[in-house]
Amino acid sequence: MPFQLIALDLDGTVIDHDLTIHPDVRETIAAVQARGIDVTLATGRMFGAALPFARELDIRAPIICYQGALVRHPLTGDTLYHAAMPAELAAAAVRELLDADMCVVAYIDDIHHITAYRPELERYLAFHPEGTEMVVTPDLDRLVERVPPTKLLFVAEPPVVERELMRLTARFGGALAVVRSHAIFGELTAPHVSKGNALSALAQSLGAPREAVLAIGDQENDISMITWAGLGLAMGNATPAVRARAHAVLPPVSEAGVAHALRRYVLNCAS
Repeated sequence: MPFQLIALDLDGTVIDHDLTIHPDVRETIAAVQARGIDVTLATGRMFGAALPFARELDIRAPIICYQGALVRHPLTGDTLYHAAMPAELAAAAVRELLDADMCVVAYIDDIHHITAYRPELERYLAFHPEGTEMVVTPDLDRLVERVPPTKLLFVAEPPVVERELMRLTARFGGALAVVRSHAIFGELTAPHVSKGNALSALAQSLGAPREAVLAIGDQENDISMITWAGLGLAMGNATPAVRARAHAVLPPVSEAGVAHALRRYVLNCAS
């Protein structure tokens, strides 16, 4: 069956480490869309941070943001789906992270809320050269209890992120979704939020059966969508866990792995 929907992770998949898109990737995405095949972006980024890339690629389908907690149309701004975190659990998670001296960011209405400026934020801001609004909110736990956030993120060295992810998973179990989106980022969202669940819902709304969906990613937060899709592919720079779950491994982002995939599995196979 020809593919009807292509889901692409952003950072490390479409976007290289310098936050640029390889010309071959841009051209093949355009060629795929020209054939009437839907292309979506599936990212942990908030909508405002994903939108510039959606516009650069002329994406016309709704995009998946916040690890699947938000699905919104890049052209109209219409929200198809939004799952905020349960307020009490969000507050408890913030307190857990602050007690562990983590640098925490809460996302509310596409605005970043932090308790105070910390040096670790520079590593986060490096992913957002377009500028990011940061609101200092000392009583962050009280804020998220009043206004439930879409996502919580913490920044730390890789071993610390690994430790905290294990601790938070044990603490909150299935009550919150806990994922690693980058070596230095851990994230929490509402339960059952994942790129895979969001992609499943989006595919259904677009009339694309599971076997007609192709997904590509590189980090653990992409596993849910590459295992759900009819064909799930890992970038050459993907983590071992992602590579182990993918149907095939592509060249790395620096070598336009997405372009290789689209040519091989979509453009050269389309009837």
